[in-house]
Amino acid sequence: MNKLTTKVAVGLAAATGLATMVATIVPGTAIATTRSAATSATTTTTLGPPAQGAGTHSVFLYVDTVTGAGSNPEPAAGCAQTNLFQRGQVVVFRMTGINAKAGGIDLDPQNVVNAYVKIPGLPRIPMVYGTHGKDSYWTAAWTIAKNYPLGIVDFLVHVTTAPVPPLGQSPGVPEQGGTFTQQGLAPPSQLTVVAA
Repeated sequence: MNKLTTKVAVGLAAATGLATMVATIVPGTAIATTRSAATSATTTTTLGPPAQGAGTHSVFLYVDTVTGAGSNPEPAAGCAQTNLFQRGQVVVFRMTGINAKAGGIDLDPQNVVNAYVKIPGLPRIPMVYGTHGKDSYWTAAWTIAKNYPLGIVDFLVHVTTAPVPPLGQSPGVPEQGGTFTQQGLAPPSQLTVVAA
């Protein structure tokens, strides 16, 4: 009489690491299992302070910069995400965000009082909400003057939200504000005006 023996190796992801389970199946008998744990390396990561600072925040912003049309010199690609620009080039600031205090609603013209970019030495540049392809977000353009100083541009993006009533409630969430700065980002990640 032949006995059929089947060995099945099953890898399981365990909370304490990777374990291997081997089961021996013999017809007419119970399944016997053995388990052996594999060793795993432990790493420690020390995180820096949050870029948005400590404390409670009601408005969260995502901001980036891309190349704009009309640049002189022309960039290698239009609408390419970068933080390095030459004098004469157009920087396009893009921003999306949510109002967490109002239930995580997207920031759009119905719930934003104003949105602007502030660049050192220049007046505020208003941001405009629009649809770009399949996405909608806020933008502002800045053509870098031929005499603008080289180096990191310590810009900020600020948004003031309108009062928003919570679902089925009143009087609503009061006006909120949110600001994005590059403070805390590594210098290679910051908007920088570079020589040609």
